[in-house]
Amino acid sequence: HPEGEFTKRPDGTWAPGERANIVKRGDNLQPEGDFAKRPDATWAPGERANVIKRDDNLHPEGEFTKRPDGTWAPGERANVVRRDDNLQPEGEFAKRPDATWAPGERANVIKRDDNLHPEGEFTKRPDGTWA
Repeated sequence: HPEGEFTKRPDGTWAPGERANIVKRGDNLQPEGDFAKRPDATWAPGERANVIKRDDNLHPEGEFTKRPDGTWAPGERANVVRRDDNLQPEGEFAKRPDATWAPGERANVIKRDDNLHPEGEFTKRPDGTWA
């Protein structure tokens, strides 16, 4: 261990560092006249060329045939053909028996005697009315 007292950093308050003063030089530039500002533009519709429709030399001749006005009817469909088969059930089918509801079997309730007997009078809760 070193002997003696250590020299500590001196407790100084913060101060800004030294800095040269700002030098602002004068100039000979001066604005002359008024500044030109952007004119206030108001909305106007854009300019658009007129639509030119040229005549053609196509003219319909005769009458056009229209779709006949018909009521809806179902289309023609072939009859359903049921073919016979040789599959025949043998014997009788076993069906689920019709079960009616019946209560389940339950054991009798057994109540045991106890040796607890109240002594004295019981105080009941006072009957309060709701506010």
